[in-house]
Amino acid sequence: MVTINFEESAKSIISLLQQQENIAIIIKGSPDPDALASSYFFWKLCGILHVKATIFGFMPASLPSNKEFISVFNIPLRVLADIKEIKLHNYTGYIVCDYQTAVLEENFTTIPCIIHLDHHFPAEHDVPARFRILTDQVSSTSTICALLMQHISLVSLEDVSSLATALYVGIKTDSDGFKHVGEYDTMALDYIKPYCNMAVIEQIESTPLTPQALSLLQKAMDNAIVYKDWLIAGVGFVEERYRDTIAIIADYLLQDNPVELVVVYGAVYHNNHTKLDIDASLRTRSENFDLNELIKNITADGGGRKYKGAFQVHIDYFVHCPDQDKLWAIIEITTNQILKNQRDSSLKIVLQSKFKNFKKILKHFFRL
Repeated sequence: MVTINFEESAKSIISLLQQQENIAIIIKGSPDPDALASSYFFWKLCGILHVKATIFGFMPASLPSNKEFISVFNIPLRVLADIKEIKLHNYTGYIVCDYQTAVLEENFTTIPCIIHLDHHFPAEHDVPARFRILTDQVSSTSTICALLMQHISLVSLEDVSSLATALYVGIKTDSDGFKHVGEYDTMALDYIKPYCNMAVIEQIESTPLTPQALSLLQKAMDNAIVYKDWLIAGVGFVEERYRDTIAIIADYLLQDNPVELVVVYGAVYHNNHTKLDIDASLRTRSENFDLNELIKNITADGGGRKYKGAFQVHIDYFVHCPDQDKLWAIIEITTNQILKNQRDSSLKIVLQSKFKNFKKILKHFFRL
């Protein structure tokens, strides 16, 4: 395992933030607990250092528990329809947490990326960042933030409690209830757990699913097909506010079915029905399955790590289709066939993943 010096990293981050006047904290993907908690960490840290900061997102929280998360911690998330709505010239730099790349579409050259943290595999193409930790040795970006916080004495006890509680939920969510924790995750949990407010955690986790979410779950179970050892399920058209339900359904179906991989997808409307994406969540039990490689074979807009992945395919053109039933039939038959084709070539992906792991072992061995 490559050792990360969190004490030196914390010093570097403090120094970088102290040089800034106004920071944009960008949640590029879904506002799930890990993205929210790590962004909240930097927002709090900026406040302590008297640096202005704004958290921006481009998808509203859809799961009731995620909405409760935002409410409980009073996270000032500004949800915009498009990144172009941010007046980037007002900011001296930006931070990206819990996303493979720090690229901000067409606008990324306007201001520098100050900090980029993620727990996925690094993407092939990215922008320079003044500080970056990208590692698959942790289950969540919240793990990285917790280990950084351990070395930042500026954080008050009150803020430590609030941040520890948020980061705990982020780690728990992205490690599937602590099923996939590693050495760094354990270190982070050992540090933050004494400061956590367990009553707040229970409040967030006990938020019930909406009737709409339960309806989507039923659709997934009705439409699910098993191809060899993959379960594939389309849920039909989904409003943006229920988008995160797709991931929850994928988790549920993997637990409930003896298959190697689960893919759940839907056609998600965004921005008042002016944009449309095919949005998919992938889950696997196998340590040797490279979900990132599988996803990149389908589209560049997505990524994966051990056990989890997601991708999006933009199909805005079809927003204007007058017959939703026919459109969904095309989406379903095409997506199912693409996934079946990937299953037929999945042995190659498994072998590539094993070879990557073998190279990591060799690198580690020769560094000793």
